[in-house]
Amino acid sequence: MPLSRKPGGGEAARTACIRTFGCQMNVHDSDRMRRMLLDAGYAEVQRYEDADLVILNTCYVRENAVNRIRGHLGELNRLRREGRVKKIALTGCIGASDEAAELQEQYGIDLVLGTHNTYELAEFIGLPTMEETYTPELPGVEGQKSAFLTIMTGCNYRCSYCVVPRVRGRMVCRPLENVLGEVRRLVRSGTNYVTLLGQTVDAWRHEGRRFCDLLEAVAEEAPRVWFTTSHPSNMEDRTLRAIGERGTIVKKLHLPVQSGSDRMLRMMHRGYKADRYRRKIEVFREHVPDGTLSTDIIVGHPGETESDHEATLKLIEDCQFDSAYIFKFSPRRGTEAAGMQDVVPPDVVQRRFLEVLRAVEQSAFRRNQRKVGGVEEVYIRHGRADSGRAVGETWSGHAVHVDTDAAPGEYVRARIESAGPHVLYAGRPL
Repeated sequence: MPLSRKPGGGEAARTACIRTFGCQMNVHDSDRMRRMLLDAGYAEVQRYEDADLVILNTCYVRENAVNRIRGHLGELNRLRREGRVKKIALTGCIGASDEAAELQEQYGIDLVLGTHNTYELAEFIGLPTMEETYTPELPGVEGQKSAFLTIMTGCNYRCSYCVVPRVRGRMVCRPLENVLGEVRRLVRSGTNYVTLLGQTVDAWRHEGRRFCDLLEAVAEEAPRVWFTTSHPSNMEDRTLRAIGERGTIVKKLHLPVQSGSDRMLRMMHRGYKADRYRRKIEVFREHVPDGTLSTDIIVGHPGETESDHEATLKLIEDCQFDSAYIFKFSPRRGTEAAGMQDVVPPDVVQRRFLEVLRAVEQSAFRRNQRKVGGVEEVYIRHGRADSGRAVGETWSGHAVHVDTDAAPGEYVRARIESAGPHVLYAGRPL
């Protein structure tokens, strides 16, 4: 269990604090590092000032990512001068970036690791030297009710705005039997919800098998399965059908579109047109009529015109998303878009952002209202909080706040009493 203070008396246990920034891939990497720390005899703490070793596992997607980490490093240096923190490690995507060397020199960081050499943490904390490939087989912490499982790393696309291929490398896939072996270990340890991860998870390939083959095989082993993040160019119709047909797959799809304009999709190097994306969604809605659909949308990419923006709003209307991650364009050093000259003014970006947000929320609210009055089986993700409600998820992928004392990993049946654009609200379990 996390400690609130360093142990006292006798030989003090070494303590470590892991702070995670970014996506589910970073969360999974932190789980793997946590496993190493526990094996090395470290106790995990939640506050910097209680830690002998602090690990910042970082994201590099947004422009302000490095500035945010600088703030944390400044605070850690102050604590180290006071003798309250001994060592600092910087890992993750910033650790693989050009800025890493500058940060290490400026803040006296003891260890810098990228995304492909996490194994070097083992030797740093006193474990035997480990060997690791681009598809690490070191499992995360077992015995948890839900777990992330990386099936591939890297990305072969070259989207104009994205720095991921630079910091995560090209795509490398884990073998199917290797993945299934980890799924079985997780399930035996008590995990009942497995989320498959990859930068473009549906691009997974191995020895003639494709992502749908892997997904169906995992669905035979795990009681509850989901996957993220997909790419429209890789999404097969049979995968969409499998979501609807397989009882253990959560009926939700996250399929980033980024823009509804063919011209912008071409500038972004996304590899598909808006109508092709629409057709994928039609297949999903046909085979998973009660499922939830989410996406990513970038507003204000260089060169985006008012006509391009209107095309995005039209696509939102056509697809009726249940939720969306909406981003204002943020230039990343080393990407093609960072050097483009036709920059959209900030006030225009803000207006378009609000219009896209409003369109998505209106769509989501209308769809969520249809669930009111119905009875849903809810998987509890987080137990009762200060709000007095637990947080769960229906099989259709809807987030639910439910009035229950059920523990994470349990199921309850409850009637949906009301709905907002982002969440459903249920009463006491039936």
